[in-house]
Amino acid sequence: MRRPHRVLYLFHKSLTEPIPRLHGIDQVLALAAKRSFTVASFEPSRRTRSKSDLEAYNKMCARLAAEDVRHVVLPVIGSRWIEIPLGALVLLTEVLFHGVRIVHSRSYIPAVMALPVVVVTRARLVFDMRGLFVDEYIFEGALKHGTRKLTFVRWLERTLIGASDAVVVVSQRFRDHLLSRPDLIEVARDERITVIPNRVDLKRFTGTREPARALRKRLGWEHNTVVVYAGSTAPWHRLRAGMGIVRRIADQNADVRLLIVAYPSTLSAEELALEVGLSSEHVHFVTAPVEDVPVLLSTGDAGLMLEADDINRKVCAPIKFAEYLAAGLAVIGSDGIGDTDHWIREGKIGIIIDPDNEDDAARRVGAFLESEDFRSGAVRERCIAYASEELDMQATLKQYDDIYRELDRA
Repeated sequence: MRRPHRVLYLFHKSLTEPIPRLHGIDQVLALAAKRSFTVASFEPSRRTRSKSDLEAYNKMCARLAAEDVRHVVLPVIGSRWIEIPLGALVLLTEVLFHGVRIVHSRSYIPAVMALPVVVVTRARLVFDMRGLFVDEYIFEGALKHGTRKLTFVRWLERTLIGASDAVVVVSQRFRDHLLSRPDLIEVARDERITVIPNRVDLKRFTGTREPARALRKRLGWEHNTVVVYAGSTAPWHRLRAGMGIVRRIADQNADVRLLIVAYPSTLSAEELALEVGLSSEHVHFVTAPVEDVPVLLSTGDAGLMLEADDINRKVCAPIKFAEYLAAGLAVIGSDGIGDTDHWIREGKIGIIIDPDNEDDAARRVGAFLESEDFRSGAVRERCIAYASEELDMQATLKQYDDIYRELDRA
């Protein structure tokens, strides 16, 4: 029987950043029992790290070493024009001299690093897209329609998809988008695209009830209905609209509270709260280590998940969705966020609102929070059950293992 190929999992991030720390590395460690792995990451120098960050980094390195996962460190230079060729050179070395046969590139920049390597070697490329990176830049204004720069980046995106042996996307809508785009008709192959939504390690959410109750007590919120928002204050997350909706609900129902778990800091969120007139009595802000997120989410009763009306948000699968459900939070979501609106309606695990109509949204959410279905805990039970059945990390591990096995045979 042929020995499983070694996989190199490539991040254009440090191991201590949230995504590698909570998702990619845990997946690698779980899959390393079946095949050999190398992890490559871009790391700042030790002298520039804070004490806590260095401790976290050392722990991550120890976890990799304990499972015999090779770790290749690339320096953070701050220029993609240098980091991309450097990454490609390191990847080529790993393929030629360290037995790597599958390169798993998380997002676009790592895939660009891998592209010349898979072209000149027999290595296979897994392009784990995660999002529409080009469209994110268009949304932010960094790329503009009708420019040569956008034309080049679109060509590069098309080339990456065409050169990939497997493409991973996070929603069925993402998959449908790729297969229907006119510029991708010749390169986006149906059989090579796999939908793997963002899921969570459910074990992280066990034993959170008592710490969550203690936190509610410290906040004086034992008898309140707590809505939670977790994430950044980037405009596409519509946090301002969410705060406006909660303020309108609080005007009618003084028992409602809002917990904002913001990163990298709470400053922008606090400014948004002032703008919408949300009083300090009704909102609490916190920034905490990723390890504390399960307890913080478990403190709530419902979770806010609103997104901008943009193609990049329409194909996404927010990790917060899976985390909210694992914590038992009913999801207050907007329409067209990947596959989540369908899941919310199908599973009766929350409510879909229009964030552009804050008065109507507040009325509908207020009624939902006062409903017997919500108050009895029935919605909470359905959320936890849905997470267990559909969003358990074990399903993700099986899907990745299936992709690797297919490439073993290629």
